[in-house]
Amino acid sequence: MTVSSVIEKKTAVKGGKKEKIIGTLAGWLIQLLGFTLRVKFAIPTHFDQLNGPVILVFWHAQIVPATVAWLRKCPRSAPLCALTSASKDGAIIEHAMTTFDVRTVRGSSSRRGTAALIELKRIIAAGMDVCITPDGPRGPAQVLQPGLLKLSQLTGAPILPLRIQCSRSWRLNTWDRFEIPRPFATLHLCIDEPVTVPRKMSDAAMEDLRLDIEKRLSEVTPIP
Repeated sequence: MTVSSVIEKKTAVKGGKKEKIIGTLAGWLIQLLGFTLRVKFAIPTHFDQLNGPVILVFWHAQIVPATVAWLRKCPRSAPLCALTSASKDGAIIEHAMTTFDVRTVRGSSSRRGTAALIELKRIIAAGMDVCITPDGPRGPAQVLQPGLLKLSQLTGAPILPLRIQCSRSWRLNTWDRFEIPRPFATLHLCIDEPVTVPRKMSDAAMEDLRLDIEKRLSEVTPIP
């Protein structure tokens, strides 16, 4: 490895001891919170028929409830890997995910995008599931970035849209209105049918598919 490549790697991926401490503490707190939460999820037929790695997607605002609900109610034999940004915020999320035994890949459309795509392809080829927040790391909120579709197209892994409705939660004053379930709240989990992106698609068809997945993710999950 050359000196220039080492410098590029260090400057591309942010985060140090401070982010590790914050992220690890946040992960433990989320786990403690998760023990108080009730998750309602009716397993759809298509979920049991999944064969091979999947690309799980949900909005950035729902990282906390989605992580708790997925790991609680959707045990899959495949390990899970999350895409987080190369920023300091991404480092915090990385260390929080580590407390759940979820590994991470660092990168986004603005930094290390190509490198992250290559690494995610390798991880999917190795049989691991991947989770992505397609409006992260800085939005616009609930606008799906096209890199997700490219990853599915290149790997053949289906996209699984996931959304959560919390019976009670706090909303932070952030760009995405980040959501934290209140203790003892109920999480209503919904997973739509998988979406497979064909190897060959016109730009117009790709945009229609992007908008369709975006719409699915933004639909409100009814609370019984």
